[in-house]
Amino acid sequence: MGSASRAFGICHGGSGSRIIGYLEDYKLEVAFIHRDGAESRTNYLFVESNNDCTIVAEKGVPLVEDDLDELVASLKARTAPGDYLVLSGDAGNCANPFVYNDILAELRNRDLRVFVDTSGPALAKCLESAPFLIKPNLSELSSLCGRKVRCELDDLRDALDSLERYGVEIVAVSLGSAGSIVNCPQGLFKAVPPPVAVRNTIGCGDCFLAGLVYGISEGKAMDETLALATAASAATAESSLSVGFDPDRARELVARCEVRKIR
Repeated sequence: MGSASRAFGICHGGSGSRIIGYLEDYKLEVAFIHRDGAESRTNYLFVESNNDCTIVAEKGVPLVEDDLDELVASLKARTAPGDYLVLSGDAGNCANPFVYNDILAELRNRDLRVFVDTSGPALAKCLESAPFLIKPNLSELSSLCGRKVRCELDDLRDALDSLERYGVEIVAVSLGSAGSIVNCPQGLFKAVPPPVAVRNTIGCGDCFLAGLVYGISEGKAMDETLALATAASAATAESSLSVGFDPDRARELVARCEVRKIR
């Protein structure tokens, strides 16, 4: 969306080199650690005629302590106070499933705004470190609350209220075609996307998060930020690609997104 971005990660072999190349094509500054002797995983995306989407994912290369130490050192060297850091993805290929907490502890004094997008026990453990923002979906919110949360306003509100004790500043719950609900210091907001011709829903949540990071980092009001994020997600659903969206199309859709403050 026009912001300067730096990508950190660990990749392996020829497929890892291709990943770095793809990121550089998007004009990102890539700070990846590259290892030989293995291959970064390949994921397969199946889109059916009714637009149901399924990912078949290979298991990632197991990461060792040296990998993570080097990654943390790189983060320390290349982040500055006021930066926005997104920790995203499944850490199941790490010996320590709570590696995000280790990273948060190492960076605690660097004055970063940390956005966490993961799931399962790793997400629940991250609450203890009080990141700036978490982005669970409805299933992940249910796991955090220890009960099934329905996609109904009163039930969502109760679930979000139960998480306030953790001190996470923003909890943004993605609800698929129903939009999102966001609890933040400015209030509780509900966003509904415009109707679009859905072609592929893979990555919609990631691009929703990208819109949140962009809007917050630009100092935009929460209702405007949510409209941007919702539009980015809708533009992603329209695309046949497995990653990314058309930023011009996202900006066209902003005015058609419905955002209202609930309280």
